[in-house]
Amino acid sequence: MSPHSVPLKTWLKARRAVNALHLELMALNYDLDGALASGQYGLAWWTQQNMLTTAVELSLSEAGTEVPPSADPLDRAFTSLDLLRRAGPERAATAWELLLRTQPQDSEVREESARTLAFIEHGLGLPRALTRQGAVREWAESTALLRAVAKHVGVARSDTWYLSRETGPDTDWYSDVLAVLADERLK
Repeated sequence: MSPHSVPLKTWLKARRAVNALHLELMALNYDLDGALASGQYGLAWWTQQNMLTTAVELSLSEAGTEVPPSADPLDRAFTSLDLLRRAGPERAATAWELLLRTQPQDSEVREESARTLAFIEHGLGLPRALTRQGAVREWAESTALLRAVAKHVGVARSDTWYLSRETGPDTDWYSDVLAVLADERLK
């Protein structure tokens, strides 16, 4: 969805929702890595399921299908899966199959989570959502676009309109994010 295809207010609202989903996937990515690394397989299982429902919603939103807001995560998941069924019944069937699996034995959680991540990458077309670096970059690019348009129309009153601290003269928030990504590559 481009800013030229819908009214600007509608576009900004939709991009803000997409940006929030990128942020959610980024956080879940870190949660999954941490849970698997520490042997918290129940948390890892819960996280990969949440990654799936968030990725379904993100995939729909990026394709221009609005998922009605809901404070109830289960309601959001059901609504997203129903909208996915309308857009692609076979993808929805795969998503439901992945969600309805019972939690496997601890020794199988990593392998079964990989099935979910493969579907997010190939079935939903979100390959960058699967690595911490990719997820951070997706969020940063989404934020940069949203911020640029918001600033252009006067919504963003300064370069630091959403930051809790001022940035230095030689850096800005996007540079900070890219620096974090560079540090991640070295680990």
